[in-house]
Amino acid sequence: MEPIKPQPDQYDDSDFTIDLSHAGSVVPPGAEPPAPPAAERGPMDMRDIQEAIARVEAEAKANVAAESRAHAEARARSLAEERAAMDAAATDAALASARASEEAIAANRDRLESLRAAAQASSERLAAIRHETTELRARVQHETENRMALESRARAEEEARRRAAAQVEAQAEMAAQAAKAAEDLAVQTEQARLQAAERMAAVEAAREEVLHNASADARVAILARERERAERAARQTAELLAQAEAEALELTQQRERADQVALASSFARAAAEARALEEARALAHIEHEREAIALAQAESERVAAQSLRLRLQTEKELRDAATHRERLEQMAAAGAEARREAETRILAATEARIEADRKLREVAGERARAEEEASRQVQLRLDAEAVCAAQARERAAADEAAAQAALREAEEQARERALAQERAALAGQAAEARARENAFEETAMAAQREQAEVQRQATEAARLRAEQAGQLVEAERERLASEQEALAREHERLQAERELRQAAEARAGAAEAAAAQLREQAQAERRAASAQQAALDAQREQARAAIEEAEHAEAAAAAQQAQAGRAAELAQVQAERAEAERRRQEALEASIGHERAASEAARESLALVERKLVAQRQQAAADARASEAAAARLASEQAAAQAAQARAAAEEEQARLARERESAEQDALQAAREKREAQRALLEHAQRHAEMQRKAAEATQRMAGARKELADLEAQRHEDGAAELAGLHGAIGERKAEAEHRVTSVNITREVLGRFKSAPPASASQAATRLADVILNQRKTGE
Repeated sequence: MEPIKPQPDQYDDSDFTIDLSHAGSVVPPGAEPPAPPAAERGPMDMRDIQEAIARVEAEAKANVAAESRAHAEARARSLAEERAAMDAAATDAALASARASEEAIAANRDRLESLRAAAQASSERLAAIRHETTELRARVQHETENRMALESRARAEEEARRRAAAQVEAQAEMAAQAAKAAEDLAVQTEQARLQAAERMAAVEAAREEVLHNASADARVAILARERERAERAARQTAELLAQAEAEALELTQQRERADQVALASSFARAAAEARALEEARALAHIEHEREAIALAQAESERVAAQSLRLRLQTEKELRDAATHRERLEQMAAAGAEARREAETRILAATEARIEADRKLREVAGERARAEEEASRQVQLRLDAEAVCAAQARERAAADEAAAQAALREAEEQARERALAQERAALAGQAAEARARENAFEETAMAAQREQAEVQRQATEAARLRAEQAGQLVEAERERLASEQEALAREHERLQAERELRQAAEARAGAAEAAAAQLREQAQAERRAASAQQAALDAQREQARAAIEEAEHAEAAAAAQQAQAGRAAELAQVQAERAEAERRRQEALEASIGHERAASEAARESLALVERKLVAQRQQAAADARASEAAAARLASEQAAAQAAQARAAAEEEQARLARERESAEQDALQAAREKREAQRALLEHAQRHAEMQRKAAEATQRMAGARKELADLEAQRHEDGAAELAGLHGAIGERKAEAEHRVTSVNITREVLGRFKSAPPASASQAATRLADVILNQRKTGE
């Protein structure tokens, strides 16, 4: 009797290994065929039962495999289309990023060219300013030499040498400033080059990331093909159920181990990311400390500028004191003029010489007090210069402190570079860990989920690259604006220097005019001294004439007979002497017009002496005491002449001291001018240093912002990793449920086989009914 075969359409939805959702529909109620009579049912052997079970399982597995294959093919087509769309979007984003990077590189190249052109223009402007300054100094020197040549050739040569030395020093100072400016420009160029290198490194990193994403996509495609080959091999070996189940269990265990390894690597990556966040916080703290140092340096520069303003105010006060001293010297010159008038009156009235000497002593005391006042002013000026020197030393100490701070800043930057290298190494390790994790995930997860994850990461990376490119463009715009502002400030500084140079030249012209006026005053005083010396010579001549007249008077007393002839000769001699004195006085009036009053007084004195001599001649014969009185009077006049000579020597010494004081004041004025130039250069250097510090602070702030963004990106990546870890836990749960499902299927199979082995022989319909009961019981138990 042929065994009863079950209908295939009644068992198409049966599945013993994967899906048990339709097991209840194997034998619906009321659909069982009527049982044949007992006489018609024959015994069934175990081989027929096994063949029926195998046939049912094969048909069910074939149906399930067909459905799974159709579903997988549809899902693979949709995923392929999505991946193609995402690949196209990622390619467009990468091309846009590459174009933006190329545009940024071109903009950097243009900016470098503009900076180079600006540096060339600055050097040309400096050369033109140096040439103009040299011409102005040469012109001033030439005019000064022309003026000084009228006074003395030796002094002119000495002044020319001094001015040449001052010019050489000024040129050396300007050359040092130009070299310093060139060094600053070189430092700025080096910074620009480093920034360009950093941007090129960023572009290279983006390109490498794009290549990495492309390689990841290629690996995903390779894994998909390998998985398709594995599914084809699984379909070819579907007949060996037990071996397939054992391999599935083994694969499940391997997958669980891989998941454990992936979890360990995820935990390691989370720890590495935490360390990276801690390092980012440490770098932010270092940046805050650097900003505090920059603020302290700016405060020190502000204090230096304040001290410089105080020193300039002190120099202004010193100039005011010098102006006051010049007024005092003018007053002293007016006193000297009064003293000369008094001396002419003394020559006119011999009886008032003692009073005039007393007045002269009083004037000399006043002059001594004025000189003491001048020395006190000089001492005050020396004290002020000592204070300025102390302030300069303090400023040098501040500059040294600033240099030490700059050195510390360089050390911190070196440390920052080391930390950056270490962070790069950690990032490389993290990238390697992520690569290993991706490899484990590629072996653990389905191709579709891995592909979706990789595409999501690629999209996120493309978005981040686009944001970074936008940030780079914005940073470039800001730096271009700051460089334009710096060029505008440089132009304003050059304009201010030009105005300051014009003001300094105007002050130098005023100082030279004042020096010329002082020299003219000294020449006038020297001419007055020469006139006084001529008056003294005239007085000596008068004294000698008086002595000769006394001798003639004695001769007249001894010989009364020759008195008339002697008197005539004496009158003739007096007339000749008067004529010579008149000619001398006329010559003196022609040479020194401003001493006309003194010459008039001298003529009056000469007339008085002549009248006295006439009286002496009248009294010489009668009175011997007249000759004694004349001798005493001559002695007093000689003493007065010696006193006048001493006063003339004192005035000449005073004039020499005035000339020396004038030279010293000119030297002090030149030194003050040089000091002012040096202070101006120091102030400009301080301003440039403060500007550089401000730019460094701005760059530090921008770097801190970038690192904060990096920390935010690291936090976002950490959150993404946590989400991935949660998804991994979900996948592990699904795999565990799948393994339990497979174990349940194996148990069902074993239970069915055991029941068939232990049960008595029965028909195929009974065997199918038992098999459906077992499946229903197992499913209820599972539920």
